[in-house]
Amino acid sequence: MRFKFLLTLYLIVVGSSGFLFGQEEEWELEKAPKWEIGGYLKYLNNKTFTGNFDESINGNLIHHRLNFKWNPSERISGAAEFRNRIFWGEEIRNTPNYSSLITNSEARLNTSIIWFNSGNVLMQTYIDRLWLEYRADKWDFRLGKQRINWGMSTLWNPNDIFNTYNFLDFDYEERPGSDAIKFQYNFTGMSNIQFALATSSEKENIVAALKYFTNKWNYDFQFSTGVFREKLTLGTGWSGNIKDFGFKGEIQFFTAHKADNSQINLTLESDYLFAKGWYINLGFLMNSLGTANPLNLLDLSDFELTPQNLMPTKWNVAIITSKQFTPLFSGSFSTIYSPGTNLLLVLPNFQYNLASNLDLDFFWQSFYAEQNEVFKGAVHRAYFRVKWSY
Repeated sequence: MRFKFLLTLYLIVVGSSGFLFGQEEEWELEKAPKWEIGGYLKYLNNKTFTGNFDESINGNLIHHRLNFKWNPSERISGAAEFRNRIFWGEEIRNTPNYSSLITNSEARLNTSIIWFNSGNVLMQTYIDRLWLEYRADKWDFRLGKQRINWGMSTLWNPNDIFNTYNFLDFDYEERPGSDAIKFQYNFTGMSNIQFALATSSEKENIVAALKYFTNKWNYDFQFSTGVFREKLTLGTGWSGNIKDFGFKGEIQFFTAHKADNSQINLTLESDYLFAKGWYINLGFLMNSLGTANPLNLLDLSDFELTPQNLMPTKWNVAIITSKQFTPLFSGSFSTIYSPGTNLLLVLPNFQYNLASNLDLDFFWQSFYAEQNEVFKGAVHRAYFRVKWSY
């Protein structure tokens, strides 16, 4: 039934394009409609180790992304983007209900198809972008499954109340989207106002907010207010420079029926690019409702991230360094430490460009935590990836 629905939706989009193409006088088309097609094909192998490396499990993924962009006129555009993935290996077999982990259960429009799930092999198609947009001289309107990016910082984005992404999920470059409507009006200069409404399968999970963006004193500023899952929320963010150092920050406040359950998320960030190509980024995050005590988690790599819970810990400090060693080889090293909980994340990665559209990547993730009053490794993960773009 779901497949028939998606197929019908696809035919409607294609059929409507044919209808709109025929309305050249109404839409004042100056040239033939244009389709853009792109995407990539990736193979990812991962190996998960226990804290002392005495056990491990293996997982594999083939990921084909297909992006369609439709531009029938200067004012109208649309997109449909597909994630086609095949998972197999011990990770699938040893993880109960794995299919539920790769599906957005809160989406208003369920565009996920599980083609088969044998217990060892799983194949899924997921449409994570499906939108239409109309642009006028000073405003634009977009409807459908889309990404609404309100974040300004690099690692943590308290202002991004619509599409929180997991910074550990490096393999999802496009980042999650929402079933939403978005309206933006552009004032003169570099100011605009934006309204967005993200629907959900659950009424209490609806998010609606208004954001004002402007540029003053060579700084970008934004201010937002709205409703997040039946809670009032206020936010502000900024991005600029102090001499040669970048300086960014975001604050998001969530109200609650009880004062002690109100919440503030605050992130501060500064970065600098050295003359020899080394880049460094220092970040700080406070989650007022986060824990300041040692965590007791079986798998510290599976955080349930939400706009209110960017980290499960109250205080968090991040250091990110990166460098382009040669035109073809680059790398970065990130560490995140949570004082009080004594949680440490170590995240190095390296990229090598085999050809103009072919990349070889290596990622490592280690999680250390205080467990039974002993600081030790909890879990480690290694990832090897080959990516061909077209």
